[in-house]
Amino acid sequence: MFTSIRWRLAASYALLVLLSVTLMGALALTIVQNYVGRQESGYLQSNAREIAGLAQRFLAPQTRRIALEELASTSAFLGDARVRIMDTERTVIADSGDPGLPDDFIWLIPSGLSEFRSELDPEQGSSLPIIIPIPSPQRGGPAVRPRDLLPLLRELPLGTTYIFARRMPTPWGRRFIFENDVGTGRFPGERPAPVRHVMALTVPVGDPHAPVGWVEMSSPLNMASEALVPMRTAVLLSGLGALLVAVIAGLLFGRTITDPVRSLAGTARRMTDGDLTARASTSRKDEIGALARQFNAMAASLEKNFHDLRVERDSLKRFVADASHELRTPITALSTFNELLQGSAAQDPGARQEFLRESQAQLGKLQWITANLLDLSRLDAGIGGLSLGHHAAADIVESAVAGSRARAREKRIAFTVTPVEPGLVLVCDRQRVELALANLVSNAVKFVPEGGAVTVSAERVDGSALFSVRDDGPGIDATELPLVFDRFYRGRNATAEGAGLGLAIAQSVARAHGGNLDATSSPGAGSTFTLALPISR
Repeated sequence: MFTSIRWRLAASYALLVLLSVTLMGALALTIVQNYVGRQESGYLQSNAREIAGLAQRFLAPQTRRIALEELASTSAFLGDARVRIMDTERTVIADSGDPGLPDDFIWLIPSGLSEFRSELDPEQGSSLPIIIPIPSPQRGGPAVRPRDLLPLLRELPLGTTYIFARRMPTPWGRRFIFENDVGTGRFPGERPAPVRHVMALTVPVGDPHAPVGWVEMSSPLNMASEALVPMRTAVLLSGLGALLVAVIAGLLFGRTITDPVRSLAGTARRMTDGDLTARASTSRKDEIGALARQFNAMAASLEKNFHDLRVERDSLKRFVADASHELRTPITALSTFNELLQGSAAQDPGARQEFLRESQAQLGKLQWITANLLDLSRLDAGIGGLSLGHHAAADIVESAVAGSRARAREKRIAFTVTPVEPGLVLVCDRQRVELALANLVSNAVKFVPEGGAVTVSAERVDGSALFSVRDDGPGIDATELPLVFDRFYRGRNATAEGAGLGLAIAQSVARAHGGNLDATSSPGAGSTFTLALPISR
């Protein structure tokens, strides 16, 4: 199944979509990551420059460490980043600490605010909330446990409430968590691992060529990486969806290709089983439709060739049967003469002489039949090479009729040869053309009764030489006329001698020269045979 064109097409679609989605997704992720990174870097650098502008007051002409510590802490709180201020030797003077660590606070709410009254109303006598940071061991302070805070909380004024607060760092900023019960042990408790610094840059304080110090600002935020997580998921899901759609589309589209191919294969299978009339559907207008039309043309050609072979086979069978019949008569006669010569006629000189003459005649007949059959087979097969040359039509006619003049005189036939144009010259094999024309003349003299007429002529018509032989004999029936050029065919009522090869040989000679032999006749009105040969080849 997976080796079929349909599945291969679906696999190619899926591979193409997979590559396209992968490349497009990687490009989109790279663009987003670079954009977010540039934005983070730009904001960080802008804030660092602002800090450097203020830090210059506290670095020159005299270093004011307290002011620098306050500046670093305030800037870190505002920018949610770590700020370090260094002197010209890059020795750290002020450090805001790592903003990637969680901060714990105690939020004290005086009784005046317990009912959420406005601290801006002086008549209520309330005070502002108090936020007490809990020292963190990561920042260098002493470790604080929840039970260490209980004595402090019990000494608060009556009505004062407290809330433990934790500011947790995340890649997107700070998250606040409140807890009222210190007994849970979560505040302060185990602290999460600090957020890794993903970006840090340093800017000079004062003149960039002669700075009085340096400001380093680093951000724990990882917005670029966090933004890519859903994008990667989206690209993965869209890739899988596109892959599924590509496979389905490939299978559906592949069916439009494989179904006609299967139909064509089925047609070929039917032809293999012997049904040469099977044809493929040619309704498509694309390359498969063109293939189907070519296949049908090939099938039609094969059907015609097989039909011709069957016809040729049947003709060959008839030819073998007729040839056997024609050869059997002289062979039987020779066998009989040989037996008589060895028997009763052996002592009779007169009988022996007569049998020898008859045997010689039968041998001549055998020689003529076999020679003409061989010549006819070569012409039909196209292997009987023609000896071409320029020959005058008048000379060919004169040579062809010479052998029949004496027989015509014996039967008192009016034998007429129409004068031929002297300039009528054609390229042909003279010996074979004379043989074909002589066969036509001999047949006319043979079948015309005593006192009849035979006319032989040659003329130029549209680039061809037409040799015609007309007689006023009994004619040929219309049902027999198409058969007179078959080998050994002599007609149903033929009485004249002959093997029935003369017209077949004449027809083969005409076709070998690129011409044709036609016959027109009607019973009682005589016959006309026309041998048409091209003048030039």
